[in-house]
Amino acid sequence: MEYIYKVETHLHTSQASACAVNTGAEMARASKRDGYCAIFVTDHFFNGNTAIRSKHYSWDEKITLFTGGYEDAKKEGEKIGIDVYFGFEYNNNGAEFLVYNYSADKLMEYPGIMTDGIERVLTNIKNGGGFIIHAHPFRNEYYIQNPGRIYPDYVDAVEVINTHNRRKEENARALEYAEKYGLIKFGGSDSHSAHFQEGGMLFPKKPESVKDVTDMARRGECIILGKKYGGD
Repeated sequence: MEYIYKVETHLHTSQASACAVNTGAEMARASKRDGYCAIFVTDHFFNGNTAIRSKHYSWDEKITLFTGGYEDAKKEGEKIGIDVYFGFEYNNNGAEFLVYNYSADKLMEYPGIMTDGIERVLTNIKNGGGFIIHAHPFRNEYYIQNPGRIYPDYVDAVEVINTHNRRKEENARALEYAEKYGLIKFGGSDSHSAHFQEGGMLFPKKPESVKDVTDMARRGECIILGKKYGGD
């Protein structure tokens, strides 16, 4: 079985992530250039390093602005032939979670996502059909209050290789976490610019939906890129 279809699972745009450099359209073009057939735009949500900072927007206005990077990437992707899926990166005191299959409309209906406790938020997302990946769970940086706190009962998957991590042992520990609790293994570049870091996943067939990606990952029909970054 050949694994030739490359998917980026963790990517940021400057329209919604304050730490990102390039727009959604630029990220789509860079992904296409580097051989990806699909990308997930997972910008930092409002409790993370968001670029949507004004207090004067209504909740619906904020969600609309938040999706700007994704919409920009999707529009460009349709022109150049790369699939673009919506996601977001939710933050709780430095613990971050990639959320797929949870639409902007559902976010508009759930302003409590900003005030509910983390276990309730993750439960509500899953009950709403969302798929949750614990992103870089053992990253140890100044902005993370509780590095290494895990949520095996509330997530579907673990990002076992994040090529943006600076220490190999952070990925190695994430792999141990996934294997100990029988969670699905994901990998991503966590790219914040058009300069990619060899991350993402390879699949044996081109995914046609978010469900295709998660189902193949669940069955282990994937190769996680970036082994040199740890996690073996």
